[in-house]
Amino acid sequence: MKSLCAVVLLFSLSQPGISQNQMTWDGFITDTHCGTHCQRTSAMTPDRACVQRCVRAGSKYALWFKNSVLVLAPQSAAAKFAAEKVRVTGVLSNGTVHIKSIVRIPPQTDATSQR
Repeated sequence: MKSLCAVVLLFSLSQPGISQNQMTWDGFITDTHCGTHCQRTSAMTPDRACVQRCVRAGSKYALWFKNSVLVLAPQSAAAKFAAEKVRVTGVLSNGTVHIKSIVRIPPQTDATSQR
């Protein structure tokens, strides 16, 4: 049993580029083809139909965070939030965010933004 634990520990420590530190990002779900240049709605958010069309054509779901576009994994977790503002918690490794959790951030209404 000790040797199995040692092998698992060595394997987890030897993975290059993997950080065990979870981080949180707030941004929009976009795609890797359009990135921050995605067709936008009047509210300056990504257009859902554009993001989905690009993904069907082979692009990957990604997180538009500030001026960066980070690929998301697994793609199935991001798919249901196309073009929405989300909070993603996960681990960043080699430009890909490995999602631990993803939740929608509700749009602010005039009443909540005036507080």
